[in-house]
Amino acid sequence: MTLGILVTNYNTWELTSQCIGKCFEYAEVPFDQFLVVDDCSSEIPGAVPAQIKLIRNKRNLGLIRSLNRGLKNLDSDLILLLDSDAWPLENYVKGIKEYFRTNPEVGIATFQTVNAAGTASASFEAEPGVLSLLLGQQLYQWYLNYFVKHPKHINVFTCAMVLRKEVLEDIGLFDQNFDWLELDHDICMRASRRGWKIGVMPLKAFHKGSGTPQKVSQRVIRFYRNRWYLLNKFGKIRWPYLVAGMICFRLGLEFLLIWTLGTIYYRDVEVVKDKAHSRKEIIKYFLTQNLAGRTSKDGVVLSGTF
Repeated sequence: MTLGILVTNYNTWELTSQCIGKCFEYAEVPFDQFLVVDDCSSEIPGAVPAQIKLIRNKRNLGLIRSLNRGLKNLDSDLILLLDSDAWPLENYVKGIKEYFRTNPEVGIATFQTVNAAGTASASFEAEPGVLSLLLGQQLYQWYLNYFVKHPKHINVFTCAMVLRKEVLEDIGLFDQNFDWLELDHDICMRASRRGWKIGVMPLKAFHKGSGTPQKVSQRVIRFYRNRWYLLNKFGKIRWPYLVAGMICFRLGLEFLLIWTLGTIYYRDVEVVKDKAHSRKEIIKYFLTQNLAGRTSKDGVVLSGTF
């Protein structure tokens, strides 16, 4: 059983160098391949060890296309995906191989991750349903924390994910209709529906989890667009117009509360404007595209009957 490592980089060479160093440091036995895909960074890449193959995109392709390009260039039995700000915290090569050897039903697995503060961080989540859209991100996270502590079906995050090559041959690569959100949910859900199990290995890894810089409104809008596409793809939105209407109703209430009480709670007019803008744009998105039965410009079919 062979192991390959894939790291994507976009203007994070300092972190990527740390990731590379830790991968070598904790490789108690040699891995078989190591590939770094640089997504047309403006930074000049540092020197990489001779054992590493570096691919530089001629133009910025985005995370998912960069991952898919890397996966096409690896032929190992197991592939470890790492964000540039994630790396092993203990010997891992033998552990990964042993885990997959003794759990042949597992197609995708993750590490137990810790953050920069040294505390446990999330490396997996319960498979999402329509409630994640109806409640919104914060309420849904509260719901998961208190009512779904031991989910039956989980999806693991790509920050430190191991996949069998056999799984990719079975279900295909990452869905490029997503941007950099929901790709992990999607590939795990496709794998589980083909009979593969999703697991958590007894190995620890670090994940800084800084995230991509963006306004709150941009993050929220992207979440709703990608989550709707994900759930619709897997037939989890049975009554799309009703669901969209309920989402708009909740967001409308939030919009009113933000404008009336937001300055008291947040004490920053710009924060209030940003949060109000996100609600307004999401409502507009659903009213003009979903309820009209149209398809978004990026090809996302919004109606569950299309």
